Amino acid sequence: MQFLVDLVELTKPRLATLVLFTTGVGILVAPVDLPMVEAVEAMLLTAMVVASGTTLNMYLERDVDGLMRRTADRPLPTGRMSPRVALVFGVVLLLVSLPLLAWRVNLLTAGLGLMAWVVYLFAYTPLKRRSVAAVYVGAVPGATPVLMGWTAATGALEGPALALFAILFLWQIPHFIAISIFRRDEYDAAGLKVLPVEYGHRHSIWHMFGTCLGLIVASLLPILYHVGGPLYTITALLLAAGSLIGALWGMRPDSGPRWARGYFFGTLIYLPVLLGVLVVDQFVRL
Repeated sequence: MQFLVDLVELTKPRLATLVLFTTGVGILVAPVDLPMVEAVEAMLLTAMVVASGTTLNMYLERDVDGLMRRTADRPLPTGRMSPRVALVFGVVLLLVSLPLLAWRVNLLTAGLGLMAWVVYLFAYTPLKRRSVAAVYVGAVPGATPVLMGWTAATGALEGPALALFAILFLWQIPHFIAISIFRRDEYDAAGLKVLPVEYGHRHSIWHMFGTCLGLIVASLLPILYHVGGPLYTITALLLAAGSLIGALWGMRPDSGPRWARGYFFGTLIYLPVLLGVLVVDQFVRL
C-alpha cells in the first residue's frame, strides 16, 4: 500500500489537480464544444504527461530534495523507493500518454505536451541551481496545460489561448517568489538560486510587483477576444487590486516570512477564482 502511495506522491497530486483544472478551463472557454468523453480524455492524458515530468524531476533532484524540510520526506530522499523505479515509472508515463495524445486528441496538443516536458526537465530543472531566471523558464511548462486544453478542442493555437497562457505564466512568478521568501533558508541550504537568496527581500518584492502589473494586463486580454464579459472584468480588476496591494505591503520593513506565507495562500485563491469566473461568465453569456 505504501508503494502505491509513494507512486502517487511522485506525480505531485496537488499539481496534477491544478493541471486538470487549467486544461479543463482551456477546453471550456474554447469556441468548440468538445464531447465530454473526449474532454476528460484530453485532461487525463495532459495530466499524465505532467506527472511524467514531475516524477522524473524528483528522480533528478532526489539529492536536493533531501536537503529541504518540505521535500525531505519524499519517497526517494527517504529511501522508501528505488530511484530506478521512479525513473521507469516516469518514462512509462510519457511513453503511454504522449502517443495517446497524438492519436486520440491531435498532434498539436501532443507537441505542446512534449515541449513542456522537455523545458521542465532539461531547462528548468538544471537551471534552478544556476540562475534565478529558472522561475521564468519554469513558468512556461506550468502555463502550457491551458494551451493544451484549447488546442484539444480547436486544433489550433489562437489569440485567446495565448491570453490564458499569459495569465498562468505571470501568476506563477509572485506565487513562487512568495514561497521562496518564507522558505528562503531551505532554498539556500539546498543551493538553489532564488531571488530572496541571491538579491534579498526588497529586490524580490519589486519582481513580484512588476509581474503583478503584467498580470493585470494579461487578465484583461481575454476581454479583447470576447472570452470574458462584465462579471469576469470586475473580478479580474478586484483580484488585480488585491495582488498589487499585497505586493506593496511586502515592501514594509517589518514584512517577512509571515507576510509571504499569507500572500502565497492568496495566490492559491486568485487563480481558481479568476479562471472559474471566466468559465461561468462564458456560459452565462451564451
